[in-house]
Amino acid sequence: MKKLLIACGAMLLSLGASAQAFDPHFGIGAGIGTTGIAIDASATINDYIGIRGGIDIMPKFKIGADVDLKTDAANKKVGELKQYVNQINTYLPANQQISANDFNQLPEKMKLEGKLNNTTGHILVDIHPFKTSFRVTVGAYFGPDQVVAAYNKEDGFFKPINQWNNAIIASRQPDANPAFQKLIADNNLDMVGAKLGDYFITPNPNDPNNNAEANIKVNGFRPYLGLGFGRAVPKGRIGCQFDLGVQFWGKPEVIAPTYDKTSGQFKVEPLKEGSSGDGDDALKTISKIAVYPVLNFRLVGRIF
Repeated sequence: MKKLLIACGAMLLSLGASAQAFDPHFGIGAGIGTTGIAIDASATINDYIGIRGGIDIMPKFKIGADVDLKTDAANKKVGELKQYVNQINTYLPANQQISANDFNQLPEKMKLEGKLNNTTGHILVDIHPFKTSFRVTVGAYFGPDQVVAAYNKEDGFFKPINQWNNAIIASRQPDANPAFQKLIADNNLDMVGAKLGDYFITPNPNDPNNNAEANIKVNGFRPYLGLGFGRAVPKGRIGCQFDLGVQFWGKPEVIAPTYDKTSGQFKVEPLKEGSSGDGDDALKTISKIAVYPVLNFRLVGRIF
């Protein structure tokens, strides 16, 4: 990628040096496409080189989904766990007990919401090697590193789940009441969460708001390479541009709250593919999407 950008930069300098005239023009434009709604200012240095800079406003689309609430190994639904709450509470201190009323009101599914956050800025250089409207475009987009967030829609949803999970963890301690441990083992009770690869996804009970969020993270600086037609500033009063290219935003990472049963630690960490558990295919698919496609149409007006 670096060699390609260097080569394009050398081409740009060569064309600029070989141009017979410095003939600048300026314009403003607006467009729409896969990067959102674009607003930018543009200039042409001569017939070979144009420059554009602006912002691409991506609406924060939201997508809702329902996710089953289940335990880890036993794969039991929340509804199957409610009958054990009062029994478990008999072995817990008052300040660690599960809120029976809150737990009994938990639905079988959690309402999950995903939100896109991909408004970016851009600086692009258009190179017209044949002095026609055809061009090669290089440059970069600048945006947030967290482009997708997924979170529980109902605030404080995880409070009774956190209490339940802490109770299961307490039963595994060496000094736990043997009768408590027998209750957990005999009924095959486990923590509430979700398996993804080798990871167990569950909220951190130390979150004071009892919420959880997962993110997809990419690079904030994204080199761009593309082809297109049309000039940054038209020769007439109004013109149009068409862009087709890719942003190189790096290997995406899924950042999620996890619990490691071996260490007993809660973390918010990037999930690595290559594990043996169910769901690893999803991690592998996400990690392979290293480019973001750009397909834009732009109208531009010439100022002078």
